[in-house]
Order: sequence, then C-alpha cells, then structure tokens
Amino acid sequence: MPVTLTIEKRDAKNNFIPIWSTTIDPKSRIVNPSVLKSPFKTVTIVENGKASDHVDIVILGDGYTAGEMDKFHNDVATLTAELFNVEPFKSRKSDFNVRAVETPSASSGVNKPHPGVFNRTPLSMSYGAFDSERYALTYDNRTVRDVAATVPYDYMYILINERTYGGGGIYNLYSTVAADNKFSPYIFVHEFGHSFAALADEYYTSDVSYQTPEITVEPWEPNVTALFDPAHLKWKDIVTPGTPIPTPWVKTEFDNFSYDIQKERRALRAANVPETEMEQLFEREKQTSLAMFEKSQYKDATGAFEGGNYFQFGIYRSAQDCIMFTRNKQEFCPACRKAISEVIDLYSE
Repeated sequence: MPVTLTIEKRDAKNNFIPIWSTTIDPKSRIVNPSVLKSPFKTVTIVENGKASDHVDIVILGDGYTAGEMDKFHNDVATLTAELFNVEPFKSRKSDFNVRAVETPSASSGVNKPHPGVFNRTPLSMSYGAFDSERYALTYDNRTVRDVAATVPYDYMYILINERTYGGGGIYNLYSTVAADNKFSPYIFVHEFGHSFAALADEYYTSDVSYQTPEITVEPWEPNVTALFDPAHLKWKDIVTPGTPIPTPWVKTEFDNFSYDIQKERRALRAANVPETEMEQLFEREKQTSLAMFEKSQYKDATGAFEGGNYFQFGIYRSAQDCIMFTRNKQEFCPACRKAISEVIDLYSE
C-alpha cells in the first residue's frame, strides 16, 4: 500500500516542523518490482528467531580480498562477541540476529587520503570523511544498500580491513570500524551506540570536523543535556540519591591532561608514525585518566557531569565515565543503557 514520506527539521524550540513530503506507491510504474538476486555469500553469526520481532544486524566488510574471507569471518565473530559482552546488549542478546555478507576486494585495505594511501574497494570505504583523518565512511549508498539487502537487516556495520585507528557511526545509517587496531573492540561498541540509539559523543577534547552551535536548546540525544531545567533532568529517574546536580568531578585536572594528549596525537599523526605509537599514547591516556577518576567522590554515581557533545562547558552527561566519553572501559553509562534498551524494546516487543 502507498506510504507517505515526510522530512522534518527542528526549529529553535526543538519542535519538528515538516519541510517536504511525498507519497510512495509500490505499484507505480517507476518502481521496479523485480527481485534483486544477490551474488554475495552470507554467513549467520547469531540467530534467535524471526526478523519481524528481533533486531537484525548485517555486517559487511571492505578491503578484504578473497583470500582474507576467513579473516573477515573471524573479525565479525570477535567484534560481535565484544558487543554482546557489554550491557545492555549482553542481557538482551536473545533479541538479536546477526548476519554477515562477503564482498571480496581486489586488493587488501581501503582508501586513506591523509597519509596518501589510495585504494578502490567494492564498498568505496575511505578514511578522511569530513576531512577527519580517523573518520571512515562510504558515500556509495546504492552499492552498500544492495549488498546489505542480501539478508534482512535493521542496522548495518561495515568492518574495514585496516590497522589505522578509525571508524564512524551515524544514527540510522551505519557504523564502521578498523578491525585490526588495539582499540577496535572499543570503537566497535562506541560507534554502534551512535547508529543504534542516537547516542551523542560525550568527549570534548578531541578534534572533530563538526561546527558546534551555540547552546540555546536542549540536545535531542538521550545521553547529554544542557541542564536548563535541573528539576526535570531527562534521566532524573536514575540519578543516584544524594548526588548534587551539577555533579562535581576532577574536570580541571582531566581537561589539562586531555588537551595535552591531543597535542601529542596531532603531532604523531603529522609525523606519520607507526600505529603502535598511537596505540601506546592511547594506552597511557587510559591508565592516567583511570587513576585520576578514582579520586572523584562521585566516581560511581549517576548525576550530571559537565562536559560532553564536543562542549567543554554547558553540556552534561550522566556519569563521570562512559564508553561514549573515553576508551577507559567497555561500559555504557546509565543514560546510554536506558536509551539502548528502549530501542531494543521497539523491535522485540
């Protein structure tokens, strides 16, 4: 039956206003009803029931040659297992199906324009999206959708056969991750948080390619807030009793340290050093910040901690630490877990 597609945008008060609409009729002569016969091989990783009442994830791979398909399968299995080791995915694994689709590449690896490494692959994955050396996306949506449609899917992940730290995640589009980095398990889970549950980045010291607007309205993402109305905090129901709002934490010490780390990071990338040196920097950052956070009185509390969504001031997150904030641990904060669980409920109930 016909459906109406409407595009809306938010106004200054966060209300959604229709700006364009059209009707799509599947019986229209401009709609091709022929079945797409996919030439791609598939493998089932997790199967718990019908697609109609489960969350179906499809995982694609780019930069894997025909001789590297075993590696692709192993990467899929390893990273999928990592996702289901993190709550609330761990407790809700029975609500998911996961399938993978093979797309062998003529050569190994993908395009990396910043260091001058160029390649062409079936899905056209490339680092350098938004001119960020670590952000990896493809703009060949038609090809990606044709490949993904080989199996039923609600959400998509694309694995990149690379060691260079990178990935990306856009809500309701897909997530990507470089499969061979030391921090690939972190990236895999972090980026899926973006595409699956519309989670905002909670960090604010790293370089990003986005232009951050003035904070005049409450962010729509479920895990950050401008705290314009503390009495109606969006995760008020899970705040730890007795926790002050805003919530004190070791912010000044962390900010000074983290901004220095980012200076080192930029210098290392500019020098095109081996990836092991970047991983060592991230590991040092992790261990130092973990020790720093232990000194905080409210380290285990749910409250409103300043800093998030690329803003050093004026935006707040629900916990001192979270996988959307640092690489310290594979754990979502309470607000993130709540948002993820609500999305799972939409597909499984």
